Amino acid sequence: MERGLPVMPDSPPPRPGVLASIGAAFRQNWLPCVLLNVLAVALVVSYYRWPALAGMWSAIGAFKTRWSFLFSCFSTMFAAAVMPFFVQWAMGTLPGGDKGRKLGLRMLFWGYRGMEIDLFYRAQGWIFGQGNDPATLVTKVAVDQFVMSPAWFVPTYVIALRWIEQGGSWARLRRSLDRDFWTRTLPTVLVTNWLIWIPALALVYSLPAPLQFPLFAVVMCLFILVVTLLARDSQEPLPEGTAG
Repeated sequence: MERGLPVMPDSPPPRPGVLASIGAAFRQNWLPCVLLNVLAVALVVSYYRWPALAGMWSAIGAFKTRWSFLFSCFSTMFAAAVMPFFVQWAMGTLPGGDKGRKLGLRMLFWGYRGMEIDLFYRAQGWIFGQGNDPATLVTKVAVDQFVMSPAWFVPTYVIALRWIEQGGSWARLRRSLDRDFWTRTLPTVLVTNWLIWIPALALVYSLPAPLQFPLFAVVMCLFILVVTLLARDSQEPLPEGTAG
């Protein structure tokens, strides 16, 4: 550097574009997605093809029907908030900060979100019927993933978790909802959501109404467990593809 010339600060590295972010999300999610959809296929096949398991399926359906929204609240709360917290704690990878408060807020959010998804599944059944023919399944999955997910489920999910991670500060949340959030973060999460849930929901909606939410809860629980274990040696955050 010649004497007298100003020192130019290093420019920050450019943030990855939407396509690069989606590619990274795909690489991080493809294995859990494949494993869990194989499991979901096995569970659905066991319902339709293995009469010996009919009693187990009947008991699950009766339990869900009896406890209704309490089942959807507490099962989702456990799968998406409590279980990953204790798995990360056991592995020593739990992020710092106000852990107890963040866990409580996550439990409240996911308890509410579970009941909301349960109600949405019921509404789909009221509107389109409970058939498992291809036309009904395609319609339900399309409304779920291409109407409700981009319009409500994914944006509210990402905004709520961002608010929780920022300590419940509305001012910091508003500042973080910048152009990058709307043009890169949100589309990336939405595509990740499609990778996970489009095949899984075709299986969920193929079951009778009392068993649809239990299968959703199983897929969500095991997905979060798998990605938590896969991420234990990585510095990347857990994938945000579990909006349902």
